[in-house]
Amino acid sequence: MSPGSRSPAGDGVILGTAMAKVRVQEIRKLTLPIETVVDAVLELDRSHGGTLAIGKLMEARVESGAQAGLTLVVMQGSGSAAAAVEKHYSLPAVAAAVIHYCFRARIPLPRQATKSMEVVPEGFQLTIQTVTEVLRLHGELPQVSQLEVGGRPADPIVVTGDAALDDPTSPDEAAAAAPPAAPESAATAAA
Repeated sequence: MSPGSRSPAGDGVILGTAMAKVRVQEIRKLTLPIETVVDAVLELDRSHGGTLAIGKLMEARVESGAQAGLTLVVMQGSGSAAAAVEKHYSLPAVAAAVIHYCFRARIPLPRQATKSMEVVPEGFQLTIQTVTEVLRLHGELPQVSQLEVGGRPADPIVVTGDAALDDPTSPDEAAAAAPPAAPESAATAAA
């Protein structure tokens, strides 16, 4: 058998063993004021050859309930040929417009994520959910290390910017983050 090759029996053992995975769930919520959503809807309409964007926006209404979505009233034409056009966009249509708008504005959204749109007091909210499974790097967790049901979780620690990238488990990082020791004064040294 040549170096690096495996026996057929060994392949069956490797393929038969399932690798344990851990799950990471990400939930992002983008809250969009009505002005942003109107821009997104008009931009999508324009990109598909629509004429709403060249008219004068007269009214924008956020609808809730069974017909939830956005209703726009646009004055198209001029003079005696001017006519008000009312167009309703359902929540899926608003979501499509917002996703297109984010793509054009280079706001990253994962393609494989589950996306949902809802009406909120601030305007609209796009919720993006993804679940990623990665290979586990450790063995099984003992029962005692898991948070007890009803137990009070620790207060969250919020980090921003480069502080979020620091590894608190690295001794080099911990030493660099520690405040410098105060130099001993002559009075302390004499005592």
